[in-house]
This record gives sequence, structure tokens and C-alpha cells, in this order.
Amino acid sequence: MPGDARERNEALFREINERIEDVGTTLAPDDEPMEFLCECDDADCVEKVRATRAEYEAIRAVATQFVVLPGHEDPGVEHVVQQKERFLVVEKEGQAAQEAEEDDPRGP
Repeated sequence: MPGDARERNEALFREINERIEDVGTTLAPDDEPMEFLCECDDADCVEKVRATRAEYEAIRAVATQFVVLPGHEDPGVEHVVQQKERFLVVEKEGQAAQEAEEDDPRGP
């Protein structure tokens, strides 16, 4: 899959997760796990990641970080910065990092 298609997929999943989190603020406490979409670059992936809102907020505090399931990381454009039992936190590198910052729905 061309790079820009992967990036659009990641950006779409991130935008959906932002909306999930917004709804979750009225429904779930910060420490209760919620289901977010895996933010990997596989366009066919529809798997869910269980994370608390607090965990997701900590990941989203850095525009170049994404939450993915173990085995869904792409060492060609990212590296693992945190490993939990339920998910990995990956950080984009190089051009992919720049594009993640530009596409961040939360802005600069």
C-alpha cells in the first residue's frame, strides 16, 4: 500500500478515536478501559485496543505517537516507545512523524 494511503488510514483511525474519547468523557471514568481502534497503518485492520482515557490522553499528548496492538507496529516508519500488556505505543520517525504532526486533529 502506498505510504500516503497508510497515512490517511492512520489519520482516519486517530480522528475516530478522538470522537470515541469525546463520547467516553461523559460515559466512563478515566481509569476504566474503553475500546479504541488500532491506529496501525493496515487499511484492513478493524481490531480494537483496550485503553483507559488517561492512557489514551498520555499517548495523544505527543502528536507523533499512536496506539497499536502488538504485532501491528511498522518498523519502517516507527519505533516502539512503550509496551503494555494490552497495546503498544509507537512513535513515527522522519517524514511519517512530520505528516503525523501536520495531520493531528488536535492541531499544533
